[in-house]
Amino acid sequence: MLALALLLTLSLIALDSASGFSPQATFAHSNNLSFPTGPRTLLNMKTSKAIPKEETGIYELFEQYPKADGRGVKIAILDTGCDLAARGLNSTTSDGVTPKYIDFIDCTGDGDIHVGNKTVDIDFSTTKTLEGLSGRNLTLGAWAEGVDQVKLGAIRLFELLPGNVERRIKRERKDAFLTKHTALLSSTQATLDGLPTNESDKDKKKAIDDEKKELELLIDQLNSIAESYEDYGPLMDVVMFQQGGTWKAVIDLDANGDLTSATPMAPFAVNRDVGELRFGSAVTFCVQVYDEGKTLSIVTDAGSHGTHVAGITGCYFPSEEEDEDDLNGVAPGAQILACKIGDGRLGSAETGTGLIRALIAAKKHGCDLVNLSYGEPSWQPDSGRVSDIFAKAVNDWGMLVFTSAGNDGPALSSLGSPGSESAPVTVGAWASPKMMTEQYSTLPPAEGEEALQSASYYFSSRGPTPDGALPDVCAPGGAIAPIPRHSLQGKAQYHGTSMSSPNACGVAACILSAVRDSGLNIGPHELKRALKNTAKTTGIFDPFAQGAGLVSALDCVEHILAHNGKPGQSLAIAATIPGR
Repeated sequence: MLALALLLTLSLIALDSASGFSPQATFAHSNNLSFPTGPRTLLNMKTSKAIPKEETGIYELFEQYPKADGRGVKIAILDTGCDLAARGLNSTTSDGVTPKYIDFIDCTGDGDIHVGNKTVDIDFSTTKTLEGLSGRNLTLGAWAEGVDQVKLGAIRLFELLPGNVERRIKRERKDAFLTKHTALLSSTQATLDGLPTNESDKDKKKAIDDEKKELELLIDQLNSIAESYEDYGPLMDVVMFQQGGTWKAVIDLDANGDLTSATPMAPFAVNRDVGELRFGSAVTFCVQVYDEGKTLSIVTDAGSHGTHVAGITGCYFPSEEEDEDDLNGVAPGAQILACKIGDGRLGSAETGTGLIRALIAAKKHGCDLVNLSYGEPSWQPDSGRVSDIFAKAVNDWGMLVFTSAGNDGPALSSLGSPGSESAPVTVGAWASPKMMTEQYSTLPPAEGEEALQSASYYFSSRGPTPDGALPDVCAPGGAIAPIPRHSLQGKAQYHGTSMSSPNACGVAACILSAVRDSGLNIGPHELKRALKNTAKTTGIFDPFAQGAGLVSALDCVEHILAHNGKPGQSLAIAATIPGR
C-alpha cells in the first residue's frame, strides 16, 4: 500500500497544570503502579470539556445503564502504538481491577532484534561478566543466578525512538557535545594566543614554534570534528534467557555494560513489565518474544497519535484525580489492545503487512471493536488484500471496525481508504457549539445574534466515492486527551477525523455494554445498522460529510432492544458496481 499519512491536524495546547503531569516523572515497572481501589461513580459527571460525550448521548445512556461504560468490551487500537505510562491509560478500567491494556504488540517489526539460535554458556557462581555484542564487558546481576545459557543481541537507542524524540535527544546530545567542544577549543586557542612571539633564545624559540604547530594542528582537528559531527546513538546490549519456561530480556539501558541492577522483562502479557528508555527520552517500552526465542521485539510507540486516540476511546481517571470536568474517555470501562502499525523506519507510516498482522492479533485476543485512524487516497474501493482482511474481520471474525473518513475535504469525492471500504464504519468529523467555544475559543454570540450551529469540520473528507459511498456516520472530531510522556506534556488538543473515529468507537463500546447488560449479544452488522438508523441530524447538515448523522448512544441501544431477533437485523447487505 501507499504510505498512509496520519489523519490529523494538530492544534497543541499544553495542559500540564490541569493534568498534574511532570516531565521529570519516572516510570520503571508497571508492577509498582498504584491502582485505584474501586470503581468511580459515573452518574455524577455531567460535563466533559476535554473529550466530548454529551453530544452523543453518553450521559443519558449512563443514567439508564450505569455500568454501560464499555465494561467487558475489548477494543483494538491500530495506530502508532501507545505510551503504557500515560496518565489515564497506565492502570485499570473503571472497575478499578481490570488492567486497561490487554497487550502492546509491534506489528511492524521495527523494534525486532534477531538473536538467533546461538547460546552462550555462563556460570554466575564463578564469573560475573561476559562480552556483549557491542564489545563491552557486561557485568551481570543477581538475576543471573541459576541461568546457565543466554542469547546476545544489541540495538541502537535511536532505532527505538519516535522521530520527534530522536530529534530532541540528538539536539540535546549535540548541544552538550558542543558545550564541551567549544570550551576545549577556546582553551586551546587561548593557549596558542598566549605563546611568546619575540623569544630570542634559539632553543626556546624552536620549542615555542613546535608547540605552536601542535596547537594549530589541534585546533584544525577540533574544527574538523565539529564539522563532521554525527551521532548514531548509544548501542545497547541485550541478554536473553529462559526462566521457568518464560523468555526474559535484560537490556543495557545506560549502554555502559553495568547490568547489576537491571530488571529482567518478560513479554507484557505475562507480568505486565514496562520499562523506560534512558538518556532523557522518557519513552516507555515493553518486550515480546517470537520464533521460540529467536526474535526479541522491543515495543515502543512511533508518535503521540496512538496514545491520543486510545485516550479518546477509553482513558480512565480515578475520581480522586478528577477536577470539575470529566476527563475520562468515552468508554473508560473498555480494555485496549495496542497494535502498532506505524513503522518508525517509514516515518510512522503503515504497510499492508502491518495492518493484516494487527487485525489477526485483534482476532486472537477476542476484540469486539477495532479503531483505525489512518488513511490514504483511494481510487478503487473494496479491492486488494487489505480490503479482503477488513471484510473478513467484520463478516467472519465478528469485529466491527471503525475508521476515519480522511482529512482531505471539503471537496466532494475526497473520501480515502479504508474509509471508502464497505466493511468498516467510516466516521466524519463534526463539531458542536460547545466544542467551538471550549476547545477553539470561539466567541459566543452576543445578545440578539444567531446562535452557533454544529457543523462538519471543513477538512472532513466527503463522498461520494466512485461507487456512491458516503461516510456512515459522524462524531465529535476534536478532543483534549492524554499524549505520551515523551512529548513533555500531559495532554493535547488534536482535531481530525482521527479523533472522530475513536469517539464513535467508544460510543459503540458503551452500547455493547448496555446491550449485553440487557442479556443480548449482537454482531457487527446489527450494531452498524443500528448506529446508522439512529444517527441524528443537527445543525448544518451535510450528508456528504456526515453520512446518516451524529451517533446517538441511548437511541441506538433502544433500537437494538426493540428490533433484535427480527429478520435481517444481523445480515450483511452490500451493493457493488462492476469492477474495471
